[in-house]
Amino acid sequence: MRNNEHLSGDLFDQANEWYHRLHGDSVTEADRRAFRQWCAQSPDHEAAWEEVQTFAADIRMTLARPPVHAAASAGRRSRRLRRRVLAAGGIVIAVTVGVQAPSSWTDRFRADYLSGHGERRTIALADGTTVILDTDSALRLLPDSEGRGVALLHGEAWFAVRHDARHPFRVWSGNGQITDVGTRFDVRHLDQTTTVAVAEGAVDVSVGSSSALPPDHLRLTLGQGVTYGRDGLGGMQEVDVSAIGSWRTGTLVFQQRPLREVIAELNRYEGSRLVLATLSGRDRPVSGTFTVGTGSTALPALQEALGLRGLRVTPWVTVLY
Repeated sequence: MRNNEHLSGDLFDQANEWYHRLHGDSVTEADRRAFRQWCAQSPDHEAAWEEVQTFAADIRMTLARPPVHAAASAGRRSRRLRRRVLAAGGIVIAVTVGVQAPSSWTDRFRADYLSGHGERRTIALADGTTVILDTDSALRLLPDSEGRGVALLHGEAWFAVRHDARHPFRVWSGNGQITDVGTRFDVRHLDQTTTVAVAEGAVDVSVGSSSALPPDHLRLTLGQGVTYGRDGLGGMQEVDVSAIGSWRTGTLVFQQRPLREVIAELNRYEGSRLVLATLSGRDRPVSGTFTVGTGSTALPALQEALGLRGLRVTPWVTVLY
């Protein structure tokens, strides 16, 4: 294998994103064609992809060892993987189902406001509206010609809107928009799916504007939420108001969520990415409240509740089994 030390971190980030996309449940033939075109752009693109696969294979080899031998070899393998991770600019591979893919790197060029991994950021807009960005989120301001509002490119955000009936505030997210009717609400946009929950007042949610997906709309009030995506607008659901936007205080609340989804959510905050080593039990329901960020209790609480063991393969990857 060629020496890849000179390759840029951006290329490794792109290769890592392709790895996630190609191993996802929704991969299409168009995705595969686009990947082949990306890989053919230069020898460095091919080298970055080769390094990504080698890193993933190293983790799999560690997982394949019996626990005693895995622990004995973890130091040696971790040192080698650590060098590769540093050369890759912090790349992290998900080798099994249940780990959320990283946000689109292209959003960073389109956004007016960004939050980093594990960061919360408060933004005071010129119209008096306050926005709090959750971890790894991207927000773009709408041009004046489109009125008051923003586009949530990815991630999650809390909105405390200064109401103005003559100039409504709108949030564009995915294939829909949320219009303020005087409120505080939370919007989450990940994996081409948007979830809206109202903590005060009301919002109008509208989705679809093409012949393939006719327009649909719904008004949400206090304690109500809805999810929409490629298949249109879902049904209204009752939401625990105390749990809406709980991430603002470093708390995540799960109610009968599959383990794979809980792990994917925790990975948005934890410094070491959690990888579920086996598909067995990945849909096991999980309920509980976890503290994330500084002083996080999420990993030990999850291990104690479900009887999971952890293997820290590198400072950036912890395998649960």
